[in-house]
Amino acid sequence: MNWKKTAVRAGQILILFVLGYYLIYHNLLLNWRKLGELDWQLRPLPFFLSMLGISAIFLVNTQIWRMVVLAMGGVSVRPWRAAYIWFVSNLGRYLPGKVWQIAGMAAMARGEGLSAMDAAASSVLNHVILMLAGMMIGLALLPDSLAGAFGHVLQWSWVAAPLIVVFLYPPVLNRLLNLAARLAGKPPLTRKLSFGNLLVWFVLNSLVWLGYGICFHWFILSVVPSASLAWTDSTGIYAVGYIIGFLAIIVPGGIGVREGMFTLLLTASMGKEVATLVALFSRLWLTLAELVPVAVLLAVGGLPGRMYKTGEGSEQ
Repeated sequence: MNWKKTAVRAGQILILFVLGYYLIYHNLLLNWRKLGELDWQLRPLPFFLSMLGISAIFLVNTQIWRMVVLAMGGVSVRPWRAAYIWFVSNLGRYLPGKVWQIAGMAAMARGEGLSAMDAAASSVLNHVILMLAGMMIGLALLPDSLAGAFGHVLQWSWVAAPLIVVFLYPPVLNRLLNLAARLAGKPPLTRKLSFGNLLVWFVLNSLVWLGYGICFHWFILSVVPSASLAWTDSTGIYAVGYIIGFLAIIVPGGIGVREGMFTLLLTASMGKEVATLVALFSRLWLTLAELVPVAVLLAVGGLPGRMYKTGEGSEQ
């Protein structure tokens, strides 16, 4: 018996149980009658329009990753193939550990003619820049008044700025990538990233997070029409909650962690019961936004295994 795997799985079950108890039973079911007296209603049309909006922004993300691949590996992945790889590999988030999402993207990118090192490096770099941009947007837009006990942390958020500046400095980043390649027993990267590359990707990812926030704001209004949040507040809440959920490596898909953060950050403006409801609905909303494009792409492109057997994955 692999005791390490068993311990990790037990830890995941315990975390999910605790979060489930806190979110669903303690905050929601015990106050279900009270919810009927509060101002909330699920409006289907705004709900699905905001969902389609965030799906469209996911498509923008696929093309940013395509730009990273071209700069790092010199391979121009076709736009629809980039979308296929990005969305299908994104399902790996629902497995324990975030490595499956990144590994899946790297493996499928190799089918496009990328070397193993360039495929892995482009996948990791794409995620890191996305998270750094989200961290900047979240810390800049989330008001102290909504952060509750974490409000004092935001006052020191400027400390994160040097990290972003250092990471966007090409000599540092190129050395880190080559160090990772050497530790993995791979040859160094043949292409060097320029400051222009990194700045463009960072700005584009920052705009993506703003788009996420606007769609999340529309979603909140589809559940709580009277919500007093500004779209900038919603953007800060989404960025901080999503990133913390992403960084919860042991929990598949950040389940419970992301909803817990949304609940915490929304409570000041709409109360704990409605905030919990919105947070739980957000899981359904985001899951549909991810799965609808996946269903369409799989219907058109087929399963990855079958695709590679036919040799289509090696076309450029």
